[in-house]
Amino acid sequence: MKNLFLGVCILLCLPLVAQDDAPATVMFESIILEPDYENIAELAEALENHNKTYHKAGTPYEAYVYNISTGPNVGKIVWMMGPHSWSDLDSRPSGDGHDEDWMGNVVPNLEGMEHGEYWKRDNELSLPPNEGQYPILYVRYHNFSKTEGYRGDRLLKQISATMKAMDEVKSWAVYDNQMRQGYRTGRHLAMVSGMNSWAEMEEDWPFMETFEEIHGKGSFNTFVKEMEAVTTDSWDEIWTYNAKLSGKEE
Repeated sequence: MKNLFLGVCILLCLPLVAQDDAPATVMFESIILEPDYENIAELAEALENHNKTYHKAGTPYEAYVYNISTGPNVGKIVWMMGPHSWSDLDSRPSGDGHDEDWMGNVVPNLEGMEHGEYWKRDNELSLPPNEGQYPILYVRYHNFSKTEGYRGDRLLKQISATMKAMDEVKSWAVYDNQMRQGYRTGRHLAMVSGMNSWAEMEEDWPFMETFEEIHGKGSFNTFVKEMEAVTTDSWDEIWTYNAKLSGKEE
């Protein structure tokens, strides 16, 4: 299994851009949508048409839709836009019928929306992402302690150094939630990797061995204890890309 963090930290890779062309700021807007399953066909058609019309590929406003396959939000979907910068949002789609289409055709087919968030990639910690988009994303969210969370920066640097030292790791990125979340909502940070198939879950990555090669013998046990102290909760989700709802299928 690809449980390289042994219950401490796994990966996440949002839609990736080529490193040579990546802007200094790589950020994504995301919203979790809860479908009204009595109107699922209408929702699918509305989302596909909306994204195809207003969130075209190759722009900062490109849309991606994922089905959440595991975890507490299973059955819901993620709508995502980007990569963009803050300044790109000043010209985001809003007129020309965009808002009317979203509110009039998409929203009526939802049970609800939650977690409207902006996620910024930490370029220093992350591996240079490969060009292209992965069909499966492995996402781990972390909530940080109000009193001990400040210690997390050093641990993230240890994780980053270890990931970069392993040839088995092709993509890995750290994303920071840009909005104040408090300690009830959490969702402060996400680590993400992309997979081309579920079979990759069977791969063994020598995370613990590599960690101790870099940081010293016995350092992994200390790391695990410190992660338990600085975080109050963490959980995994696997997302599968839905090209049709993203407006990418003809």
